[in-house]
Amino acid sequence: MSADGTATVTFVVTGLERICGAGRLLALASVEIDLEGVVILVQGVQVIRHHGQIATQAPRFRDPRTGAWMPAVVLPDELGAAIAGELHNMLKRQAGRIPVPDLIATPIEDLLDESIAGG
Repeated sequence: MSADGTATVTFVVTGLERICGAGRLLALASVEIDLEGVVILVQGVQVIRHHGQIATQAPRFRDPRTGAWMPAVVLPDELGAAIAGELHNMLKRQAGRIPVPDLIATPIEDLLDESIAGG
């Protein structure tokens, strides 16, 4: 980390698989996040249909006490938006059934509060 408290963070989408017949779930992705040499693999990033558009959300798990869906990873807004944007660009370049006008770049965390509230 630099003296001003910033760090260089890069990411690489290591996998993106379209999923058919799984309700709102349209694709799953794996992303390697490099935090100044420390690489973290995030698996299970979800591309979902949300209110008629495509959105991206972090991997989730069920809270054993409440049964509510909780985020497994919480990223800074800028990083979440960049990852979502790249996933959506990759989906646009792939042949498939997701219409291009429906793709939106939604930061991964933007849907978490709504997802948790909706269960």
